[in-house]
Amino acid sequence: MKKIFIILLIFITVSCSQQRALKKAYVGKPISVLSEKYGYPKVVLDQKDEKVYVYEIVKELKSSTINQGKLSLDPMVSPSVQKTERYYFTVKNDKIVDAKIEEEYDR
Repeated sequence: MKKIFIILLIFITVSCSQQRALKKAYVGKPISVLSEKYGYPKVVLDQKDEKVYVYEIVKELKSSTINQGKLSLDPMVSPSVQKTERYYFTVKNDKIVDAKIEEEYDR
């Protein structure tokens, strides 16, 4: 019973990931869909018979107080962070064949 639960948990985690959702949303669609959502690509890399379009979105995540669930004289505050999301779309014959996302955090 425990093995089935663990396998089910792994399956749900993998199937609901951000990578999988990105692939479901864009793979097989024309490249014009990308310009509507992300605008112009930051970089276009040429490979053998494919092109990789790289889009970059930078967000500033502000600092906030961490709730400790009790009264405290010294509140804990998370630092402000700059989040960079890079989207990689592989295009072949004007159709998206692969999609990846990469996130990076800088203090």
